[in-house]
Amino acid sequence: MRTILLAFDGSDSSKRAVEYVVEFVRFHGAKLQVHLINVQHEPLLYGEYVTSEFVEQLQQSLLAAAAQALEWPADQLQEAGIAHKCHTALGNVAEQVSDAVKQLQCDTVVMGTRGLGTFTGLLLGSVATRVIHEVDVPVVLVK
Repeated sequence: MRTILLAFDGSDSSKRAVEYVVEFVRFHGAKLQVHLINVQHEPLLYGEYVTSEFVEQLQQSLLAAAAQALEWPADQLQEAGIAHKCHTALGNVAEQVSDAVKQLQCDTVVMGTRGLGTFTGLLLGSVATRVIHEVDVPVVLVK
């Protein structure tokens, strides 16, 4: 059984990455364990009046948004009968994906080429580029 890390950010290309995994399983009859992950960037906070309670509430809100973002892909995998688990994280996306690959012992990463970042003119997203260089396993990029 192959263990896939499917990075999902809600962008069109990440939705196509989910569809790619579903179609791959249907076409090849593959047995996969899919780990869905959504990573939220932690905001930079400046000022003297930021309390630890505020930071904690902000982090919890970001993790809740990450969990909500994974509802659609989890439903798609569930309908296709693909075993999966959902994971959320805060921080640098490429670093968190790399850490998840190691921790979850994934042998492949699947992700979209262009996410929800601000550099929409780039041919290959900066996060996808960083993931390719960060991880030691094959990366399947879905356009």
